[in-house]
Amino acid sequence: MLSSRYYSASRMGTDAKPRTAIIVDEDDELYSGFNEVAPALDTRNLREDETFQETLRTAGIGRKLPSRTGTGMVRLGTVSMRDVGSRSGTSARPVTALRAAGYTSASRDRPMPTQHLEDSVEDRVKQMEARIMALVEESCLLSARPDPDDDSTTRKEHDLGQALAKAQEASTMERQLIRMQEQANLGDTHNLDLTFAVLCNLADQYALNEMYTEALNTYQLLTRNKLFPHANRLKVNMGNIYFKMGEHPKALKLYRMALDQTPTAEKDLRMKVMHNIGLLLVRMGKFRDAVTNFQHIMHEQGDFQTGLHLVLCSVALSDAEGGKAAFHAMLDVEPPTYHQDIPIDDEKDTYECVVRDVSRGDKLSRWSRRAAAEAERCLALAAAVLTPTAGTDDDSGTGMSWCVEALRGYSGAGGAGGAAGGRLELGAALASLRASRTARSGLAVLQRLKAVAKAHAEDRVLRAEANADAAFVAYALGNWSEARSLSESASRDDPYSCAARVTLALSSLQASLSEDAAPELAWREAAETLTAATHLDPADLIAAHDLALCLEQTAGREGLSVAAARWSRVRACGAPTHTLRPLAAAALARLALRHPADHAAAEHWYSLIGNWDAGVTSALAQLHSEMGDTQTAKHHYQDVEAIWPCDLTALEWLAGESPPDVALQYYRRAARLEPTNPQWGLLMGGCLRATGRYQEALSLYKKMNTRFPDNVQCLKLIVKLCGDQGLSETSTWTRELQRAQARLKQQERASVISAGSGSSRASQSPVDLRAISRVNSAATQPPPTASQPSGEGRKGSDVQSYKYTESFSFRDGLQPSNRSRTSAGRKKNVEELEDDLPLPPE
Repeated sequence: MLSSRYYSASRMGTDAKPRTAIIVDEDDELYSGFNEVAPALDTRNLREDETFQETLRTAGIGRKLPSRTGTGMVRLGTVSMRDVGSRSGTSARPVTALRAAGYTSASRDRPMPTQHLEDSVEDRVKQMEARIMALVEESCLLSARPDPDDDSTTRKEHDLGQALAKAQEASTMERQLIRMQEQANLGDTHNLDLTFAVLCNLADQYALNEMYTEALNTYQLLTRNKLFPHANRLKVNMGNIYFKMGEHPKALKLYRMALDQTPTAEKDLRMKVMHNIGLLLVRMGKFRDAVTNFQHIMHEQGDFQTGLHLVLCSVALSDAEGGKAAFHAMLDVEPPTYHQDIPIDDEKDTYECVVRDVSRGDKLSRWSRRAAAEAERCLALAAAVLTPTAGTDDDSGTGMSWCVEALRGYSGAGGAGGAAGGRLELGAALASLRASRTARSGLAVLQRLKAVAKAHAEDRVLRAEANADAAFVAYALGNWSEARSLSESASRDDPYSCAARVTLALSSLQASLSEDAAPELAWREAAETLTAATHLDPADLIAAHDLALCLEQTAGREGLSVAAARWSRVRACGAPTHTLRPLAAAALARLALRHPADHAAAEHWYSLIGNWDAGVTSALAQLHSEMGDTQTAKHHYQDVEAIWPCDLTALEWLAGESPPDVALQYYRRAARLEPTNPQWGLLMGGCLRATGRYQEALSLYKKMNTRFPDNVQCLKLIVKLCGDQGLSETSTWTRELQRAQARLKQQERASVISAGSGSSRASQSPVDLRAISRVNSAATQPPPTASQPSGEGRKGSDVQSYKYTESFSFRDGLQPSNRSRTSAGRKKNVEELEDDLPLPPE
């Protein structure tokens, strides 16, 4: 019974004004009053109400009445305790209601019933099936090829051996499951789909691990079992295995069996099987049957790959009309969906550019670009194959024009066909440039590339490729400004084009140097542009190579250290057979010889290249010669002579370290290689005089005088030999010597008058040609190629390759080509010519 307080509260709540009669002001809260209840119904403060809690304790509400069974149990317990106490010898506790019997209400330790019963057979079957399917999935993931569009950081490993082990474990567990079901009389409930999946995966793993016999046996278990209605499709896999084994008739039989057992409704599968049959017929040389097969596929459900194969078969059969028909059938194929870039009104809008770049990088866009690129590749290859057959015999360009026009009319210039036609024109232009490397052909190719870029103004990527190729051709022709403008246009169309940035850097550098700009600033700007190119494509070794060369030209040790780091990166990233690896090693050796010179490091880098390159071996020999190791230098120079017998540096060094008779042979070979250099004749005369053959030396000097009449050194040697022998013609040669010296002085005065205030390098001494030739790096001398003829046919090219050495010959000292000299240098040169010049060693 509730107290009077609660009674009065309930009465007050009853007399209260209804809540609906309350007038709500508009300014009050809309949901106010929803939490207000009548005091009689309010139970939120009952736990704190002492009166209510006292009423609950005294009323006995919620207590459990004692049962008879509980009283009996207590009694039985009391008796047992009494018996135990009497048996133990202690005084018995009296049974009375006035004293405690010793019973406690604490729970005793009783054996609890088993909480988890053993799993039933059905539960164990489900668990084993789940484990088997997990093993099959792991095996498939391990054997799957990595997805190129997978952007996740964790990629699955590609381990065929582990995949096969997982498949075998799944097969073993599946057999255990069958035995367990048979023992429990549950054989009718076995999952046949699980068995099919396990065996099919096992056969696939056998095939991937090239265990073809085991794979065929496993496939036969499935195809011969009538419980698997779709197992006949696996005959395609068996045909693929026989194809890999080289048993083409068996593969063809299985393909045709699979085609016959495939229902007509599954059109895609039938076309794929027929495509396999066509490729197998091509491999067997049955082109007619393959053409029939491919034509049926193109009629039912054509694709670009099948069309390309049909074109190739028609060309193999010399069927030009069939090839054209196949090409037109390719053009009838619906092009793949290509997601164009989102048009941007303002290129400076950062948000729009970010949206465009993000849409470019998603998986769907990449897949679409790959499909479009595959279609373009097939069309371009088919057009390239049809080019010789589509035209006339007299004009091979007719076929090219026909293919380009056909591709240009296919789905517009912006479609796959238009892009393929443009790329076909680009390839044809570059091929013609490779065939005829002349300035006229280069200009024609440049105009063709510009026309392609202008014709495909809507295709930004193709226009960028055309402009990049045109910039390269213009750079090769020496049109620096035009190459720079074209490369800038290509960079604007395709900001991620590394080739356009490289051409832009080189053309800007050459243009700046030709305009007499500051060289250091020009090299620095080129290095910055090449650095941006390497950031766009770090794998482009050509850009890294050019950047390292530009960094070498920058002043300061910091530039050299950065250049060395770049060269090390090029050498580390290049393939073992890549040409840039030895170039990087040679550059590192060249940097090691800078201030301060580190000969050990230079020798290390040169040794890594090997002795197959004559220039590197010559540089290594020169390095050992500078270090004072004559024996090792001689060994390397002999290797250079064996690899490249036309190396003048090696011939001169070996002649200097050999006796006069052997040196004479070296000098004769050098004179044949460089007949316009009189120094070799002077050295040959010195060898003849050293061996006592003065008459032969005098006749040699006279022959040289007829060819080089202004050679003062030769005239002085003739005068000396005639005077030593007491010949009467001594006075005649003396007058000839005086006239030659007078002509030389007159030429010197004329050169001083015609020269401006500028200064250039002083002419070097005509005798010390050994030092001059050693200045030229041996790397500039081209090594012999397999196509280069030997003997007399090689002399012409050798003379051209040493044209740079000719410019420092003795004749240039006598006939200066308008070069200015300082007064001190001119006086010193004249004094050297007037005095007795040092003779060759005797």
